[in-house]
Amino acid sequence: MAARRKLEKLADFKRALKQKYGLGEGSDYKPWIRVQDVRSIGNSGKIDGIKTGRTHHTLSEQESCFFYLAEFSNSVIDIREQFPLLPLTLSLKIAQLLDVDHPKDKFTKDPIIMTTDFLLTCSDGNKIWYEAVSVKPEEKLSGKRTAEKLDIERVWWELLGVPYHVFRMTELHQIKSKNIQWLTDAKRKKFNSPSREAREKAKRLLRVGTAQLSDICEVFAQEIGISNDDALTLLKFLLADREIIIDLARPIVLSGMIEISEIKVDGVSEQYAS
Repeated sequence: MAARRKLEKLADFKRALKQKYGLGEGSDYKPWIRVQDVRSIGNSGKIDGIKTGRTHHTLSEQESCFFYLAEFSNSVIDIREQFPLLPLTLSLKIAQLLDVDHPKDKFTKDPIIMTTDFLLTCSDGNKIWYEAVSVKPEEKLSGKRTAEKLDIERVWWELLGVPYHVFRMTELHQIKSKNIQWLTDAKRKKFNSPSREAREKAKRLLRVGTAQLSDICEVFAQEIGISNDDALTLLKFLLADREIIIDLARPIVLSGMIEISEIKVDGVSEQYAS
């Protein structure tokens, strides 16, 4: 594991920038803060990104939840976590204008480089835009100090013309995130992608409506001639690639079932009578 970096003084910040932390896009981006740079409380994690092809660093359960939701969104084409608000002089000026204390290192008392949890690059196929997101637990949002720091972030992004949002994790968010984590794990682990022939044959075996995972895998195994494990991997790829659209609000692993709403065969969306 890479060593923990200190981010306490101006010299530390200059060194981090020289090493390209907080810079780049896509696979070249290096988050300003990594998992190993902070004292873990058991909820941080490293997630292999599908869209970026790099490892993403999330520092809380809430951040991991948001990451899965954001990455599965069709409009999101890049995710940069722990994005630094640079230059430092701008966030200092904003804090002064808002008449609030700028965050400082608790030991050196020097002002620190603030970060926004996520900077998303989005596209609708015609235009590209950015959205900044801070992730905060519900219980912390009522605190005065949290509000002050969020205000600094909000104004910083407003000055750049970037929409700014605060994400609060709900039970529904958790269910959808866990479902996405489950159905994308084969792609994250870089399992071999099923052939187009197997994909199309599998989709013709399905119908819109509620189905048990065990039943689907059994049919795939028998009709395509693969193992049950490979059948489950095939199903996950179809879900991850959105060739099969399901209701993500229903807990998949807990129920052992999926609710299919749409099946795309030969690139064309088709609705089957259940």
